[in-house]
Amino acid sequence: MSVHTRRDVAVRYAILVAASVLTLAPLVVVAIVSFFPPGTQLDGVSIPPHPTFAAYAHAWRFGDFGQALTTSAIVAIPVVAIVTTLSVLAGYAFGTMRFVGSRALFYVILAGMTVPFNVMIVPLYFDFQRVHLTDSYWGLIVPESGIYLAFGVFWMRAFFASVPPSLIESARLDGASSLRILWRILVPIGKPAILTLMMLTFLASWNEYLVPLVMSSSNQLQTVPLRLANFQGQYLTDVPSLAAASFIVAGPAIATYVATQRTFFRGLLQGALK
Repeated sequence: MSVHTRRDVAVRYAILVAASVLTLAPLVVVAIVSFFPPGTQLDGVSIPPHPTFAAYAHAWRFGDFGQALTTSAIVAIPVVAIVTTLSVLAGYAFGTMRFVGSRALFYVILAGMTVPFNVMIVPLYFDFQRVHLTDSYWGLIVPESGIYLAFGVFWMRAFFASVPPSLIESARLDGASSLRILWRILVPIGKPAILTLMMLTFLASWNEYLVPLVMSSSNQLQTVPLRLANFQGQYLTDVPSLAAASFIVAGPAIATYVATQRTFFRGLLQGALK
């Protein structure tokens, strides 16, 4: 290996290490703080002399995060299922088929990515109130599915458009129907892109704040971001409990990312082909 090559490799590793430190440092600090006893007044960053999980127990008990985690899961899982199913079907049609108005229809769907959802939430609330969907799980699932669907269609269309046309044409010559081609051929080779879409949708739904805030007023329908905001208002000076509550809320999202990180990066590369 030449000197120039070794220097380039060293620079790359230095950049990666610096980026990793900047990314992980806040998480490490919050993790350290969460092991102090609840109510501990902190002045700067320090190591707890006697680490304890008392702050986690305190946050779980008084923040009622068990109900919030259940509600977030009940909302996020159907949102992932709806967005993934419709995105795969629509992306397959837009990416591999040509029909009258396909380009115009695709641009209409893309408009959903450009219009800020904040400007639509109030009229949407009154529409859902008229059909008695507010303060219900469907009042959270349907709007969130609509928010993320445009990106899902764009993502899956990019993948299906990158598939060699000869692969689809040969399957058609063998007598395979469109749905059979999708299910038997394209879905298996597109698993990284599909799983990446599922993970991105899950994380977005899990962290969604505006839709639950506007669409529900019941404590039973509060998702984890709302419950964390309420907990923060009640225990603003209890830094260890706030840190523990933050980890309780972020735990499922972190676990999902860690479990799927290899597939996630493969899906990012596939989705960026076109």
